[in-house]
Amino acid sequence: MLINLDRQSETPLFEQLYSALKEQILKGELANDEKLPSKRQLKADLSISQTTIEHAYNLLLDEDLIYSREKSGFYVSAIEQLKQVASATTPQIRRPEKKSYTLPLGTIDTTLVQSDVLKQIAREVYSDDELLNKGEESGETVLKEQIRHYLNINRGVTCSTDQIFIGPSTEFLLEQLMYLLQYPEMTIEDPGYPVIRKVLERLDSGMDAAQVLDDGIDVDQVADLANPVVHVTPSHQFPSGAVMSLQKRIQLLNHASSNDHFIIEDDYDSEFRYTGRPLPSLQGLDQNDRTIYMSTFSKSLYPSLRLSCMVLPASLAELYYEKALSCNVPRQMQHIVARFMEQGYLTRHINRMRKVYRKKMEAITTWIAAHHDVEIHGEHTGMHFIIRIPGMDLEEAADNHGLVHGNVYSYERDLGDTIIVGIGEKDTREIIDILDRFLEEAGV
Repeated sequence: MLINLDRQSETPLFEQLYSALKEQILKGELANDEKLPSKRQLKADLSISQTTIEHAYNLLLDEDLIYSREKSGFYVSAIEQLKQVASATTPQIRRPEKKSYTLPLGTIDTTLVQSDVLKQIAREVYSDDELLNKGEESGETVLKEQIRHYLNINRGVTCSTDQIFIGPSTEFLLEQLMYLLQYPEMTIEDPGYPVIRKVLERLDSGMDAAQVLDDGIDVDQVADLANPVVHVTPSHQFPSGAVMSLQKRIQLLNHASSNDHFIIEDDYDSEFRYTGRPLPSLQGLDQNDRTIYMSTFSKSLYPSLRLSCMVLPASLAELYYEKALSCNVPRQMQHIVARFMEQGYLTRHINRMRKVYRKKMEAITTWIAAHHDVEIHGEHTGMHFIIRIPGMDLEEAADNHGLVHGNVYSYERDLGDTIIVGIGEKDTREIIDILDRFLEEAGV
C-alpha cells in the first residue's frame, strides 16, 4: 500500500496513517469489505513500527470505519460514500465592508484604564474555585448590590437588587426586554442610537421616529404616535447632545403613566457631565414604575468589557424571573467589576476620566470657536460633540477625512450640515489637526 508519510511533520505518524486510510475509505478508494494490509505488511511497506499501525487501526475501529475478523485481519466497513457536488470555484464568504473613522464614537483613551488594578483583582477572582460553578442566572448578587448603590448615589435611581439585571450589552438586554414586552411598537429618537433600530429590524418589530429638539424628544409627537414604548437618551441625547429639560421629563413621565406605556431610559454616558449638576434620571423621578433604566460600563471602564445593566419595574422583573432568562456574562467578570466598585476604584477612575475629558473637550471646542465660524452643540456632556454648518452639505468632506456624518444616525431628517466628533481615542492635538484640515476644505 502506497501512503506518503511526512516524518518532518509535527503530526504523529499514527495520525497521518489514520487520516490517509480514513480518506481512502470515505472516497471509496478502499471498497466495502476489502481486506486491509496486515500490520506486518504495512510495517514493511511504510517502514514504521507495528505500534504506530496499531494506534491508527484502533482509531479507525473506534469510528466503525473498519472491523476485524478473528484470525483473518481488518476489513473496510460497509458505509455510504460521501458525495461531493462539483463546484467551479471555492465558495467565498462575503462580509459587508465596515466603515472606519478617524474620530470614532464609542472609543476611549485606553491609557486611563487602571489595568494594573484590574489585573490584580482578576488574579484574586480567578483563584476562587467557588466561581467555577454556575451562579445566579440574572447576574451575581454582589455586582447587583454595587450597581444599586452606585446608581442611587450618582443617578438617583431607586430600586431593589432584585430589579437589576446584567447582560453583555445594551443590545442583548433590549432583546430580552422586547421578549418580555411581547415585541411592541416602539417610538425611537430621530436622530438616534443605531443599535436600537438594528434590534427592532432584526426582531421585525414596528417602530416610528420622533424628532429630537434642542431640549430632547418631541413629547407631543410621542403622544400622537401613541406607541406603548418610547426609547430615549435624556441625559445626553445620542448623537445630537441635547439634554432633556426637567419640564419635558415630567411631561414624558405623565404621558407614560396616563397611558400605561413604558419609557426605556438609556443613560449610556451620564457620568461625563462637565458643567453643573446632571439632571436626575427619569427612573428616579418616576412615581408610577413606568421607566426601564439601562446603562453600560463601556464608557466608564472600557468598551470590550461587555457588561451592561438594566433596572426593570417590579412587574417586568417578576416576569424576567418567571421566564428564567439569563445574563450570559461570566461570573468571574462580574466579580471583577464588583470588587473594582466595592474598593472605590470605579468612582476615582470616573472622576479622573471626567477631568481629562473635560479638559480635552474645552481645549478642542475653544480652539474651533476661535478659528472657524461653525455651530458647536453637545459639548457639555459625554465623549462626543456636534459641529454644524447651516446650509452646507458636509457629507463628501466628511468622507474624505474619515469623519462621522450626521446622516449616519438619522432616519427621516436631513443632517447633511452636521458631523459628529468623538474625543475618546485620540489626543487633543491630533483631533484639532484633523478638524482643522476638514474645516479648511469645507471653506469655513
